[in-house]
Amino acid sequence: MKFAKKSKAQSLVEYALILALVTVIAITALQFLGQKVNTAVTGVGDDVETTTENAAETYCKGLGTGYTWDSANSKCVRSGN
Repeated sequence: MKFAKKSKAQSLVEYALILALVTVIAITALQFLGQKVNTAVTGVGDDVETTTENAAETYCKGLGTGYTWDSANSKCVRSGN
């Protein structure tokens, strides 16, 4: 009986050590990749913002001569009336 308990305890310790090692590896990998992921997400966000503004400007210009694009405020302004 004592041998069986010792074997179970040994297996539990081995699993705990493996789990700790995998956790350390995962945290290290995330630290290295974190900055790259952050840069990529920021770049995509900037691209979406630029594309949206360009689309709004194109739409405003397409409305005709009664509208102008105010680039300082990023909005379409109705001219006249």
